[in-house]
Amino acid sequence: MKPKIEIDIDEDAKRRNFRVTPHADDAVELKIAGISMEIINISAHGIAFLFPGDAKKEIYPIQLAFTTDRDYLIECDLRLIRKQKPEYAGEFENASERDISRITSLIVECQKKEIRRANRPDDDGEPQATGDVDK
Repeated sequence: MKPKIEIDIDEDAKRRNFRVTPHADDAVELKIAGISMEIINISAHGIAFLFPGDAKKEIYPIQLAFTTDRDYLIECDLRLIRKQKPEYAGEFENASERDISRITSLIVECQKKEIRRANRPDDDGEPQATGDVDK
């Protein structure tokens, strides 16, 4: 008989998708209604970004441009689900399954690049640490 594995999941912290914060070296650009936005993080089904103005509508047309194995441009709608100026977050609407798959590939590529950056030696020959470490 296989052992039972139980995992406690904090219902408040549960998310549908893993999110990644693109690095400055990652070729990712978000345009909402033709205006470039700074990306906070991205998942397969949504994106968080900075916008200094007031978002008045609930749904905006977006363009998400990025490069993985080649250049991609995804055009869909973004339904805003969080508005805490200057931070906003939304879910992609009308994105095809192919587009979602491409965004997932982008997330994996960003993760791989971050691992490589973290393992790259700095000037003293030691791997570069990223993030906080609890002691």
